[in-house]
Amino acid sequence: MGKVRPKKHPPTTDMTAMTDVAFLLLTFFIMTATFKSNEAAEITTPTSISGIKVPDENIMIISIDNSGKVFFGVDAQATRVGMLENIGQTKGISFSDTEKAKFAQNASFGFPLNQLKPWLALSNEQMSAVKQPGIPVDSTGVSELADWVYAARKANPQLRLALKGDQMAKFPVFKDVLTNLQSQNINKFNLITGTEQPPSGWTVD
Repeated sequence: MGKVRPKKHPPTTDMTAMTDVAFLLLTFFIMTATFKSNEAAEITTPTSISGIKVPDENIMIISIDNSGKVFFGVDAQATRVGMLENIGQTKGISFSDTEKAKFAQNASFGFPLNQLKPWLALSNEQMSAVKQPGIPVDSTGVSELADWVYAARKANPQLRLALKGDQMAKFPVFKDVLTNLQSQNINKFNLITGTEQPPSGWTVD
């Protein structure tokens, strides 16, 4: 009588646990992701070997593009809303909740005050497509840039300042920006640059 051999079954792997873990990870990354806000201009910064890191929060950034246009922004949406409300009170301009919400979605902007409301009245797609003319800055220190800096610091007194200039920007624009900062008693700021490989033997003092 021949032997009865058990029927062989191919090995199987239960993927249920792995699928659950994958969906949990996906959910975690979606819930914790920070959406990138709209930037007003593309800036190509010069490089440096500085080891000092620019703060990630409580920061306002003044940007200068390659044509000399000036843009301004703060990092937190709540601060952007407070800044807009402050400058509206100072200049006698009222902003709706919808305008405030749209303004808060933009990491930086570059519009004169008299063009700000027409820009905020556009759809989000149109707002992104508009070529921004830059914030007015002059050599006297009494310009709209100084007003925005004051409004931002009033909204959040802990704000620190960083300058982000394009490598092709001209020095006179930087000089005018510095004059506006000095009118607000600001003489210390970070300079945002690209990273560069330090030479052999270089150390941070």
